[in-house]
Amino acid sequence: MARMSQPPGIRAVIFDMDGVLTDSEPLINRAAISMFHEQGLAVQPADFLPFVGTGEDRYLGGVAEKYHFPLDLPAAKRRTYEIYLKLVPEYLHVFTGAPDLVFSCKQAGLRVAVASSADRIKIVANLQKIGLPTECWDAVISGEDVVAKKPAPDIFLHAAARLGLLPEACVVVEDAVNGIRAAKAAGMRCVAVAQTFPAEQLQAADLIRRKIADVALQDLCGGGEPPPSLESDGLTPPVSGVALPAPPLTPPKARPGGPWGIWPTLGLGAAVAVSFVGTQALVAFFWAIALAVKHQGKLPGGWESSGLLLSVATCASAPVAFGFTWLFAHLRRTLPVADYLGFRKVSLKDSIFWTLALLGLVAASDFLTVRLGKPIVPEFMQHAYWTAGFTPLLWLALLVAAPVTEEALFRGFIFVGVLHSKLGAFGAVIITSSIWALTHVQYDSYGVSTVFVCGLLLGLARLKTQSVSLTMFLHFLMNLIATIETVCFFGRLGP
Repeated sequence: MARMSQPPGIRAVIFDMDGVLTDSEPLINRAAISMFHEQGLAVQPADFLPFVGTGEDRYLGGVAEKYHFPLDLPAAKRRTYEIYLKLVPEYLHVFTGAPDLVFSCKQAGLRVAVASSADRIKIVANLQKIGLPTECWDAVISGEDVVAKKPAPDIFLHAAARLGLLPEACVVVEDAVNGIRAAKAAGMRCVAVAQTFPAEQLQAADLIRRKIADVALQDLCGGGEPPPSLESDGLTPPVSGVALPAPPLTPPKARPGGPWGIWPTLGLGAAVAVSFVGTQALVAFFWAIALAVKHQGKLPGGWESSGLLLSVATCASAPVAFGFTWLFAHLRRTLPVADYLGFRKVSLKDSIFWTLALLGLVAASDFLTVRLGKPIVPEFMQHAYWTAGFTPLLWLALLVAAPVTEEALFRGFIFVGVLHSKLGAFGAVIITSSIWALTHVQYDSYGVSTVFVCGLLLGLARLKTQSVSLTMFLHFLMNLIATIETVCFFGRLGP
């Protein structure tokens, strides 16, 4: 079979982690020095320089070989990680511009992966700390996934295979000499950032930038201009041989990264809920005044549960709540709001999969409901349709206003805040499903339980695809099915 005459366009960006996304090199250097000191061997920071990017086995083993020092490598690595993980919470931070570049790639439709020679325990800890947990990535490859480490190309080839792409369709962002060699050996474009090694040692890369904040999308896709002089900003580039200093570990200045923390997230989420309920209460107040005037001072019975009032109140409060959700995401100023909330495209394959999963859940729920002798359409929904008055307004409330507003808040704003906390993915799915279910006070306990289970499915879809756009569609589909069932069971939509 003839090879393609031209390589395909760039479709994925593979990031190294240490020295590219995080400033972890000095920390692992300090941890390794401490481990060797405990073993009775005094080593220097520069001893590790030739082994940067090759994984901790070679990072530690190479230095041991240099000094002809017998080392129990598995035990030494465990101890090094113990020391390192104690440093991470206080001293590790993300390189400025790294989250922006990652999310810009995702927003542009590029797939993103991490390919690090480090063990998974270190990768997970680092990514969680800098606000880019493993769930954010299309693939995460560790040194444990391959036999030959950098400068062998295996780890990057494995990443491309995991992404389902040819090597020519991938670009690598690296900081280390060994990483650049690995990327080029894999047949991939490589953009280097001179954050660990001086630019003079990175000349094998296709493009060199001083730091990751200087990397633009056009650089990754092959349209970058020649790099500016590293001295043009008055800063001195790293000096060969001392690129991994071990300065006193003092807490870094706070740098914005990632979403709001869990408590601000829940507090601001509560503020959105208050705005939603407050707007509905205001609508109900003016509604009551209008009815009182119409009926000469007397309110008709059941006016407060009118389907028409529900439609008007929902359509009026939805823009308010959505606006506050958007505002609170914007105020964080670390990510574009669309990325923060998860407005991302989803592949046709994923859309079909999750649609079928939802249809299966609805079918199973209806079967269980019938078996338990409960009505397919809750009494609340029946009454809402009987008293809807102008039914298109009710459709607008159920099929557009509710899915957009609720998903932006629960699977968007709150989900991402919990996801990036210590509670992680499990907490994000459970907490958002629980709060969302408890807001449906109009249903009985069985109905609330059903909403909770549906929330679990929506949460999993959000987690796997990173898209709130998909959960909005699934939410719309659920409400559409409920609407159709109401029509089928009761035969009319108005009084």
